[in-house]
Amino acid sequence: MIEIYFLGTGGGAPSKRKLPAYLIRRNGFSALFDCGEGTQITMIDHGISIMSIKLIAITHLHADHVMGVPSIIQTMAMYSRTDKLYIMGPRKIQEFLKASFEGTYFCPSFPIEFIDQYEDNEITIRPFKTKHVIPSQGYIFQEKEKVNIDKERIQRDGIKDWRIIKDLKSGKEVKIGNRILRPEDYLIKKEGYKISYTGDTSGYDNVIKSVKDSDLLLHDSTFLDDINAEEYGHSTVSIAARIALDANVKRLGLIHISGRYENLCIFEEISRKIFEKSFVPKDLSYYLFR
Repeated sequence: MIEIYFLGTGGGAPSKRKLPAYLIRRNGFSALFDCGEGTQITMIDHGISIMSIKLIAITHLHADHVMGVPSIIQTMAMYSRTDKLYIMGPRKIQEFLKASFEGTYFCPSFPIEFIDQYEDNEITIRPFKTKHVIPSQGYIFQEKEKVNIDKERIQRDGIKDWRIIKDLKSGKEVKIGNRILRPEDYLIKKEGYKISYTGDTSGYDNVIKSVKDSDLLLHDSTFLDDINAEEYGHSTVSIAARIALDANVKRLGLIHISGRYENLCIFEEISRKIFEKSFVPKDLSYYLFR
């Protein structure tokens, strides 16, 4: 199961909507995408563990996306964290954190590793280039292909030895007398879920290419269509919807909405005329993939 928590869906200046922060949890693994000011307070207030975070991925170094990182790391140290923390982001994220640690006389008590992408046996997290007014990148959270035993086929063929089933699932051929069991005949493969997050970006062909076929796209939708969003390195709600349509995604989350807007229903109304499966997530709501 994958859980996506919308900790903060606003952007720019603080408003009723909290600053950008999105937590993805899967089988004990937690990754935090952007960390605006106050993120750790939101998590603590709502019983979401900051100690479980294994990776923090920052899209760019504007204050509304990054100012919560130094404080959450210091709190982790106060709570006696020993596990390694991975951090991804534009090149200057390391300089930013080093300066903030030196300026606050803080030295992390646990290892921090700066990486370009993350991979384990079950998922990958990789960046893609976006188009903002400063260096920026979005992220793809991708489950690896799921492989399960075809239980009906196993039962039909009378295979009960768990060692044989284990070998087939691991991709090995099994010989029983003169009979050869091939794993491809007993395995069901399913594409893993793909979740894409743009951070701040204007309309950009590389975004369409990168987020193609996502199960969920979280796209910058800062303004309504009466503003030249590209001038500010952002997208309007219609731009986000057209990108979702062109990229053949399954669902679109409209995020980073400016605090100037009180009525969010109009964002959904406009977007759904272009891309029907659009929604505006509320702060502290969540989305599940089972």
